[in-house]
Amino acid sequence: MESLYIPGQVGSFPTPVVSFDLERSVLVLAGESHPEDAATFYAPLILWLDALIESPPRGLLFEIRLTFFSPSTRPQLLAMLRRLRLWSARGAEVTVQWQVDDDDDDMVDTAADFATMSGLPIRIVRARPPRPSVGSAF
Repeated sequence: MESLYIPGQVGSFPTPVVSFDLERSVLVLAGESHPEDAATFYAPLILWLDALIESPPRGLLFEIRLTFFSPSTRPQLLAMLRRLRLWSARGAEVTVQWQVDDDDDDMVDTAADFATMSGLPIRIVRARPPRPSVGSAF
């Protein structure tokens, strides 16, 4: 099994950067997730997780760094987290870390909801959003 990398897309239907690095045992979703067809976009990710269910890595860090995701992304994220719960049941030490902007209480609540629905503990990491540089349009 090989690592999986999908560059993020911008525009009307942005997709996140996907980096599933088997060598480091780190899975990362970063950016915005509003694909035109979320099920089609996330299918290869879910299949990748399914392919490793019989022999998951010993330890794994899943970092979610989504600044926004659409309602159609929600069931796909839950499917991924539930697969990781299966990995955990087979002996893998799965850590889920959800990075949120320091002032985004809605995303904190969302992460807590996902922890409840998936059965996996989710560590919430608050981070300050980047500030515009001097001379920028903001």
